[in-house]
Amino acid sequence: MIDAVHRHLSDHRERIGQPLLPLQVVKIQEEAGEVAEALLGVLGANPRKGVSHTVTDLQSELCDVITAAMVALRETTSDPAAVLTAHLAAWRPHRPGEPRSGA
Repeated sequence: MIDAVHRHLSDHRERIGQPLLPLQVVKIQEEAGEVAEALLGVLGANPRKGVSHTVTDLQSELCDVITAAMVALRETTSDPAAVLTAHLAAWRPHRPGEPRSGA
């Protein structure tokens, strides 16, 4: 599915004469802002708006962030799922006081 989204966005970016990767990285940031807004809405943290979002809204926004990131990753590799899988396989929690290794 990411390939289809990537292809669609690549075609659009080509028509407007803009490179995909930098615009997609900015898109990730835009979507992250929408996640923050949804979380505040779920928590009712804005006294002017109160509870303005549902958990389903929050989940949808989180999916948008993941999709935007996967499309950006797809721009750098033909197999973004493999890159993500390898990255997650190398992940381990950092324990307090333990030196960090890698990024």
